Amino acid sequence: MEAQDDDLIVLDVREREAYDNGHIPRARHLPRGQLELRVNEDLPDSTRRILSYCEFGRISTLAAATLREIGFQRAVALDGGMKAWREAGYPVIS
Repeated sequence: MEAQDDDLIVLDVREREAYDNGHIPRARHLPRGQLELRVNEDLPDSTRRILSYCEFGRISTLAAATLREIGFQRAVALDGGMKAWREAGYPVIS
């Protein structure tokens, strides 16, 4: 994250209200419920690294698994989600 790696996509899979209340810098918003519908439009390059996150890490784990199943082999989830991110004192954009 600190290196501003252009190969890394940070993907917030929470609902819009949660995203608007605070998200990881540079994060794209794509709710888990719309992932399969919008993936080709929002994530056209399946070779990019993707870090998905939700509030606690459960839904983003499912999102990362779905992404891997449809060809995004470098998709992973943030352990502990946004809760762990905030507790670690990392920056949040509102």
